[in-house]
Amino acid sequence: MEPVVQSALKFFGQIAYMDDFGGLALDEDEGDRLARALGEKRILFLANHGVIVVGPSVAHAFNDLYYLEKACMAQITAMSSGRSLKRIPQQVAEYTHAQMQGDRDDQSSRHFMEIRRILDKEEPDYAT
Repeated sequence: MEPVVQSALKFFGQIAYMDDFGGLALDEDEGDRLARALGEKRILFLANHGVIVVGPSVAHAFNDLYYLEKACMAQITAMSSGRSLKRIPQQVAEYTHAQMQGDRDDQSSRHFMEIRRILDKEEPDYAT
């Protein structure tokens, strides 16, 4: 992910990349390899597979995954123009990332609870 849209800065310095696909994670060795690749980051992009998002709660992980998808969509849209991307300077990216972390707990929980309220109302059978 490139620091080219504001929404990507939520994840600045928080993404790890695993460039080799190791098959299904069916044993501890593959799980250990994934954990090592993730390290202290919140997000792990897996080559030829997808993404892993971790957090201190389901609400945090869901919120990050939701906004990560939005940031990726914005970057792909920008890339599809064929024009070069304008990177946000490192200092501004770091500063904006820090600003976005301020209310992360409260925002994540509110977002997750709202999704649950919508599901309870519109699709009450989701929990069965």
